[in-house]
Amino acid sequence: MSETKYCINCGKAIPTNATFCPFCGATQDKVASTEDQNTITSEQHNTPNQPEHVNMWTALKLGMRQTFTWSQRITRPQYWWLYLDLVLISLVLTIVLGIRAYSYPAFILSPLHVNVLQTVLLLIFSALMVWTSVMQFTASARRLHDSNRSAHYLWFYLLPLVGPILIIVFLCQRSEPAGKRFDRLASQPKPWTHKWWTWCLLVLLTLGYAALINITARDTAMDAALTTTSKSATTNSDDSYSDSDSEESSDSTDYGSDSESDSDSITIGDDDIDIADQKAYSTSFTDSSWAKSTFKIDKVTVYKTDGTYTSGSGNDKKDFNGVVKVHMSIHAGQDISAYPTQAKLSTNDGQQVEADMDSDDFDGDLNSGTDSDGNLYFVLSKLSSVKDITSIRLKWDASYDTDDYDDDNAYKTFDTTLNLN
Repeated sequence: MSETKYCINCGKAIPTNATFCPFCGATQDKVASTEDQNTITSEQHNTPNQPEHVNMWTALKLGMRQTFTWSQRITRPQYWWLYLDLVLISLVLTIVLGIRAYSYPAFILSPLHVNVLQTVLLLIFSALMVWTSVMQFTASARRLHDSNRSAHYLWFYLLPLVGPILIIVFLCQRSEPAGKRFDRLASQPKPWTHKWWTWCLLVLLTLGYAALINITARDTAMDAALTTTSKSATTNSDDSYSDSDSEESSDSTDYGSDSESDSDSITIGDDDIDIADQKAYSTSFTDSSWAKSTFKIDKVTVYKTDGTYTSGSGNDKKDFNGVVKVHMSIHAGQDISAYPTQAKLSTNDGQQVEADMDSDDFDGDLNSGTDSDGNLYFVLSKLSSVKDITSIRLKWDASYDTDDYDDDNAYKTFDTTLNLN
């Protein structure tokens, strides 16, 4: 029986000394000697190089080393062990970082607001997810090569329902000797980590993936804000029909937790905070100078906690023993977007903090004519006595949509200092 080799283009068996393929007409590489022919013929029936024992660890190392490798092959055990690795890694990343990344936007362009820690977390999560996705994609191409199929079969993913099923069937096929035609090794292969274009591609994909996550988180936050605003407007409308005695009772209920004598705890989010001391201040801040809208702050309460508490998680985790609560109300004279729950507060003793994420959700997109109010919570890492806080400074952003690019009033940063006395 005459010795054969496989066409480098179509993969069909042809005579070893053939200079072109009788089936597709592709020109074949010349074989230097009979000894080389025997070596090549023998190697063509081998499967891709693989360790003696394929397991999760060896498959993962191979996948990382060949993240951007297309023109080689990977065996069926290697591929499915790598697939299991990447599924587990993605699950862990989603639980540890993904849930937080999707919880609220890392940055908002209009008006510009950037949460540095959330942005760093978002970029780390996006980079790792992009890396595992690229590793999975190129591994699928090499698995198709091992079954003597072109990576162009991955286009079947675009076919609804049927396409992914066909790809799974192909990925489960046995190794074919003719798949050796895809083994095109460079004389001195350079690791992908030493190539500039691989890093550029990873950076671009990471930024795109991060942008998609941020848009999703922003839309979710806006929907939640609209829902809360609608509920608040409905409640205010219902309250307007109650008699004066009911209103007084409601006011007593709203501010009962601020009373120095009646309350020994406050609730922030799902946490009950025991209070050792507190002091409430009535304020008269009103600003009606922008967008026909009115922002009011009528009450500020300073709390000294009974012991030390912890807020946040991960890099945002911090201890605190003081809380400042600011009650704000908003009347929208036109369609506006206001973000007091992203406000920054600074105190007379040199502390600067951002509004706690468990503040009341009463801001966001407000329709013309609506009223909304709620409490902003700011946790202080050090507070010896409630009397130490004698003044606070608040800054928050607001904006409205306009087609007039010369309208410098479309974006507003409120900045007010309240003296507590």
